[in-house]
Amino acid sequence: MKSKIIYWLAIVLILEVGLLHLLTAQAEFEEAAYMGYLFMANFLGALAAAYGIFRNQLWGWLLGIFVAAGSVAGYIWSRTLGMPGMEVEEWLSPYGIVAMTVEGIFLVLFLFRPWRNYVDSRSFFTGKAKVFSSLAGVVVIAMIGIFAHQWDTATTQAYGYHVGSLEQVRDTPATSYTELEDEYGVQVSLVAVSMMDSIVDVRIKIIDPDKAHTLLQNQAALMVGDQTLILAPHMHSHNTTRLKTGKIFSIFFPTQQIVSPGGEISLVFGQVRVEPTVVK
Repeated sequence: MKSKIIYWLAIVLILEVGLLHLLTAQAEFEEAAYMGYLFMANFLGALAAAYGIFRNQLWGWLLGIFVAAGSVAGYIWSRTLGMPGMEVEEWLSPYGIVAMTVEGIFLVLFLFRPWRNYVDSRSFFTGKAKVFSSLAGVVVIAMIGIFAHQWDTATTQAYGYHVGSLEQVRDTPATSYTELEDEYGVQVSLVAVSMMDSIVDVRIKIIDPDKAHTLLQNQAALMVGDQTLILAPHMHSHNTTRLKTGKIFSIFFPTQQIVSPGGEISLVFGQVRVEPTVVK
């Protein structure tokens, strides 16, 4: 019975790994196409591994290890060196943390070398136990997926969106200053170089605090021409809980010696790119 439980848990876990990558594949496609394909390959690999484990095949376990360990390695790589063509990502990603936990548990199961204990897949569970175990597996997979989605949604609502890759920002339709005021309740009052050309001083006048909060809670960046992104020094710029009508909200960016008076930049707030403006 112990071996059967380990097999059941391994199948549930590796299917969950694939599902979590499937749920986030579209976002990866938008950021870098090759990452989207890798996430889809992860999902298909997880399905094949689950089948192999169910059939009591060593290759199923080995494929599962490859999928899980590869996912862990990719997560660490993307948070340290950064994947090719992408910025270094934040460590505390809800989907990432949940996936890493599931993958870690699967890797621990491998240490028990369960393939050494033969389990007949035709009698994996019998009668009511077979129905119950199948339903329980579906419920566990669904609950973990829903939990990751809810956590990711709550994190986004609390802390806003991160700025995407340069390619993703380039492809984002520009928001006009009129739209910026109507939809987000702010006016850009100043974009200027100061402090001996070391800082880009961005000042934003608050028109509607509630609308402004939905924009200014996002990570801020400057797109210089269409070649470089300069992120705000802090992940979420400033505290947006004290926004008041008529007040000025300031953000400071390093010039990185590529922003100068007369140059053209675009302000970026998460998934919003503002139309270009000339730096004073």
